[in-house]
Amino acid sequence: MSSLAAHAILHPKISQSLAVLATTIGRDKAYRLIQYLARLIAWSLLRKGNVETAARWEGLKNGLATGRKVLRLFRPAEFLQSAMILAQKPVQGPAQIAQLAQIGRQLGYAGFFTNDMIVWLGQIRFLKLDKVQLDRFQRLTFKFWLSGIICSLISSSASIVKLRADSRRFALNADIAKRESGEKGPDDRAREDAERRERGRALLAQRQSLLSQLISDSCDVWIPATGLGYASVNDGALGALGAITSYMSLQTQWKKHAAAGVRKSI
Repeated sequence: MSSLAAHAILHPKISQSLAVLATTIGRDKAYRLIQYLARLIAWSLLRKGNVETAARWEGLKNGLATGRKVLRLFRPAEFLQSAMILAQKPVQGPAQIAQLAQIGRQLGYAGFFTNDMIVWLGQIRFLKLDKVQLDRFQRLTFKFWLSGIICSLISSSASIVKLRADSRRFALNADIAKRESGEKGPDDRAREDAERRERGRALLAQRQSLLSQLISDSCDVWIPATGLGYASVNDGALGALGAITSYMSLQTQWKKHAAAGVRKSI
């Protein structure tokens, strides 16, 4: 029994899970997943008339939402820095649309986290804000969040269009290279084939990343839109959408740590 317990505790998947949760982003996404699942469960219980149990899940949701604000206190600086780095990169042609939208995304999220921090400071009475002021900052939080998501949607869409054109050029160049490979030695052909496969895998990975971001933003956009009154989505649907995007983000973090583990072993 002890060996079975030790095997379970020391399992590589457990170790990788702990590595993900050891990061601030990993913990935030895990808390977010539980938060939105609690929102969905509370809504479902309320529909069934189970008010007392629903209140417990509502309390869990609110507690996690408050806790996540503490984890995100210094994130505005992170997004402002990313916006400045992107603005300094010289980009020409169609990629400019994606770059400008990405800068807008970084600025939108910087504004979102800044106002979110002000709301939290007001809630704990560190800042003297009345209910009207808190509501105003909360609305600004939703506006910045919505603008950041919309810019992200534009950036991902523009990047996918550019990637499609790059993929066509890559396929065309690959065909030309194959026709001309008969004049080269076997070592040169093998090297060029390996390079083409590597380039193809990179394009595919980039496409999957962009599609994942597009799906995530398409789900998340309804949360601030509903908070602002631009849309009317019930708490159950918002909980489900938030849980889906949280799980997707956790998967991304999981893959990053898995790739880091492979590089270390090599």
